[in-house]
This record gives sequence, structure tokens and C-alpha cells, in this order.
Amino acid sequence: MQRLTIFCLLICSCSLLFGQGLYMPLDYQKAYEKGTRMADGTVSSSYWQNTTTYKIQVTVDPEKKLLTGQAQIRYTNNSPDSLTRIYFHAYHDYYKAGANRAGFFSAPDQTDINNEGMVLDKVMVGDQTFDMANKENFKWRGPIDYRGTNYGLKLDQKLAPGTSINIAIDWHFDIVGEGFERSGAIDDGSMFIAYWYPEIAVYDDVFGWDNITYDASAEFYHDVADFEVEITVPKEYAVWASVAPDNPKEIYPKKILDRLEEAKNAEEVITIIGEDDLEKGLKMKGTTWKYTAKQFPDFSFALSNHFAWAASSYHDQFGDYFLNGVYDPSSPRWRTVVDAQKTSLEVFHNRFPVYEFPFHYFTVFDGLQGGGMEFAGMANDAGPSVGLTLHEMCHMYFPFLMGINEKRYAWMDEGMASFVGYFLKPTGPPRLRNNPRSFLGSSSILPVMTPTYLAPRASGVNSYTIGSMSYHALYHLLGDEVFTKAMKHYMDTWKQKHPTPYDFFNSIETSSGMDLDWFWKSWYQDWGYADIGIQSFDNNVLTLENLGGRPISVRVTYTLEDGSTMAQQVNPMVWKDSPIHQQTVVANQAIKKVQITLRNSSDAVADNNIWEK
Repeated sequence: MQRLTIFCLLICSCSLLFGQGLYMPLDYQKAYEKGTRMADGTVSSSYWQNTTTYKIQVTVDPEKKLLTGQAQIRYTNNSPDSLTRIYFHAYHDYYKAGANRAGFFSAPDQTDINNEGMVLDKVMVGDQTFDMANKENFKWRGPIDYRGTNYGLKLDQKLAPGTSINIAIDWHFDIVGEGFERSGAIDDGSMFIAYWYPEIAVYDDVFGWDNITYDASAEFYHDVADFEVEITVPKEYAVWASVAPDNPKEIYPKKILDRLEEAKNAEEVITIIGEDDLEKGLKMKGTTWKYTAKQFPDFSFALSNHFAWAASSYHDQFGDYFLNGVYDPSSPRWRTVVDAQKTSLEVFHNRFPVYEFPFHYFTVFDGLQGGGMEFAGMANDAGPSVGLTLHEMCHMYFPFLMGINEKRYAWMDEGMASFVGYFLKPTGPPRLRNNPRSFLGSSSILPVMTPTYLAPRASGVNSYTIGSMSYHALYHLLGDEVFTKAMKHYMDTWKQKHPTPYDFFNSIETSSGMDLDWFWKSWYQDWGYADIGIQSFDNNVLTLENLGGRPISVRVTYTLEDGSTMAQQVNPMVWKDSPIHQQTVVANQAIKKVQITLRNSSDAVADNNIWEK
């Protein structure tokens, strides 16, 4: 709590020191001074990312709920630094007794759970063997720097720039059951397996090693990597993963192969595994499923001996897609999730972000207890709704394509994934709701640039609600054409790299040709909230006041004497230089009511939103 208080005080004081300009912490300043980041938002010729290849064999025993894996990893240091340690994540240590847990979803009670986390049976880095059983090795500056869910292995010889090292790790863990956080057993025969392998941590040009402990409140940060994965399960289980299997003829019986071929050429939804198949007893041809994923941020998979499977193809100007829905057959409505994926692709490719969806093979799995969770090429959701599907699929752009550090700036991806719902076609006329959301003006809501992992309670509102509102305001400020062009420029520039907030700001400014420091500062670095009030309406002149400080777009609806309405959208640009805005309305009859509404009823104070004659 003390470091959080200091951080917030620094934001306020440094903003004053730098006047109306943007405050930039020293971490970022050093990156710009070294030339790895550019002030115009483009990618520097000095920018670098380290690279990793994984060759993994994993066996899952569903009856014992046991996962056993062996990984051969090759890590290449493309940085200008000589590395003294290699860090990797063991995210399943989150389930250890006494682990710090602050997740948004229900998690097993710390006193009831009996899980050892990720047990490392063998660890070799180059020629070094690390004794993971000797706890004397686990100490600060010792051979093994262990921090909750992260291991830092001290190298006998530094890993020089431009060189590579081989890492071998054998491990196992018990797969958790009811109440799991993002990865675990749904029931006795179905599991979603994520964050299951020792993942080499990101080493970047701003913060160095990512060794933030995972407590489930903040999410993840990945480098792109190449994967070769073999998954062995009993024949009675089907597997779905981030990509399609390389060996379909070795694992699928002929009837499934035939249905998959039919689905590849069908616009309608085809049953791949149906209730009849399950009643007869599901049985695959082989037990080892092989996968190759190139330049992927992560790899996940799911398995079941009693889930149904529906699939369909989708084709548009961006190419061919194969969409899958995997679900409990007792919930047949889940079959509609394939059509929800098609609707989502229509939004992505035609309205926002108007950019090629990066995963041409995609699966939505029925398994999470609440909400949804994104994974590379997959989603694990609690329902088949279009809104939830759209949100989780949008994450394939943000953070996966864009390589965003969700642990620090969750608003850069959750805000986008929430904002995309604005582009769903409305099912009826807009509702003029006047529901106050006073918590948005609470002192517990910190400036958005507060690192997500430091303030998990505040970051939920900042990441989803305020993040979405800020993108909605930016969209109306720039207009559809300029906004779409600016987003394309940003995504073209930073895809499969690691953009920071400043890279986003600078990229949008370069593309739009606008100085938006005032906008970024108000939304992301200052305290503030959304509250636009009607100060007066006199002689058809409406006076609005921005009481909360956020430069937000509002919709003004005028109700005429005969009950008809007319509406105007106020551009956030009107708040650039003054908290007061006046506009004149021309009407052919008297106006009896004026009402202002904000996106998703996100106004902190509602009683100043209506004027009546």
C-alpha cells in the first residue's frame, strides 16, 4: 500500500512539474534515450525482442487429474544486455497453500486446497543442473530466485547478446477442480488446460525481466514463440487446442474426418461430435495429438470424453476461418456460439478494428464458471452469448497480436475488448437511461496509468469501464474514418511486438496528425471521472459543464412539444480548453425537455442530466 501511495503522489507532482505535457516515468525515459523507442510511435531500428522455441511432450491422466510434461526450450538473447539469470513462470504455483490470491473469479479457499503447484522434477540450463529439492538454493541472489510464481535461475556464465541457450525442464502438477482460476477440471471428464508449461518470462527494453507474481488479479505478458507440442490422452478423449492438429488422420476416426471436411466447405453449422456419438461411447483412433504453432504468444488446450463439438467455416475479404464450439450436450443453446463467432468476425472486419482476425482456427469451449477468458486461438466461456464471444475474440487482437503487457496496462486490452461492443448492431432504439454510477468518482478509483498489478481492485474499473469509455471518446473525437486509419497504423506498426501506452499515444498522434497530449493526460494520467451536467437551457441555447474532467462524448436528446425527438452528439474536443460548452439548437417548435446520456450510462452523477420546461 505504501508504494501505491507514493506512486500516486508521483503522478500528481510530476504532472504539475511538466505542466500540460505527459508525465513519463524514468523507466520509459531511459528506453527513449537508448533509442529502443521512438517519439513518433514507430518501431526503432534498435528495438529488439528475445525469442523462444518450445518442444513439449505432455501426458494428461484425466482420472488422476495429473499432468506430466517434458520441455526442450531454446532461448535466444537478442537484447544488447548480457543476462545473468533466466526467469520463467510457474503459474500453477498460484494453487499452492498460502499463495496470494486476488482473482476476479472464485478461487479455491487457501485453507482447503491441497495442491503442490507446478512440481519441477528436473531443471537444466545449458550444462547446469539445478537442485530444485534443496531449499537452501531458494534465496535472494542465490542460485534460484523464487518469487511466488516465478523462478530466476542464476547462470554460471552470462548469456551474451546474440547467443542462445538450451533449457530442459520436466514437471508435473495436479489439475485443480471446482473453483479453478482459468485452468482446471470442469467435471470428471472435461478440462481446460492453460499456463501449464514453464513459460520463459518476457525480458524487454523498459522493465527488464517480467517477474511480477501472478495472483490472478492482473493477467499475462507473452513473447511470441514457436511451439511443437505433443499431447497424450486416453483414446476416450478428444482434444481441442490453440491450432488444429497436425496429424488428424492418426487421431480421428473416419466419420469425424468426413464431418470436418464437410464443415470446411459449409456455411451452416455442422455437428462433428453429437449426442449419438457420445451415447455410443467416444473413441479416438490415436492417443497422441501433435501441434505446431508458429509465432504464437501462448499455447492452450482442452479435453473431454463427453462434450459435443460443432463447427463451421467462414469466408470474407480477409480469408478463410474455421470456427468451433465445444460444449456440454445438456446445454444445446451452446451450439449457437459458432454463429456468435461469425457475427464477431463481421464486426471485426467491417466496423472495428477493420483488421484481419489473427487466428484463422478458433475454438470457444464451455467451461468457465463465470464470465470468459481468452487464450491464443481459444476462449473458455461461461455462456454462448454474442457479447461475451465478441469480447473474448477481440482479445486475439489485444493483447495477443499486439503483445500488450496486461500485468501493467490492462486497460490497453480490456478497454478495447469492452469498447468493441459499441459496434454491435442495435436491436432497437437507444434507451435514455439515467442511472448514476457514483463509484466512478470514488477516491478508490486511481489514475488509469497506475500499474494494474499494484491496485487490482481499482484496475477492474479502470481496465474495463474507464478504458472502454476512453476509446469511445477517442472514436468520437477523431471520427470513424480517421480513427480506423489511426488504429490500422498502430496495429500495423506494433503487431507481434510490445507497445507501451506511450507507443499507442504517439502512434495515434502520428497517424491522425493531431496533438492529443491534453486528451491522454485527462483520461490516463490525471484523477477525474465522467460527469457532464446541464448548466442551463435558455432561448434554445444549451450550456453544458464538464464537472468530472474527462473529455467525453455525450449524446443530447431534445424532446419537442409534440413528443418527437432530435439528437446531437457532442465531440470531446469541446472540452480541450474549457469545462463549459454552449450549443444552439434549431427546432420548428418549442422544446420541452433536454436530456444528456453517456455511453453505457457511465455518468457518475445523474441528477444534472435533465432539463424540463
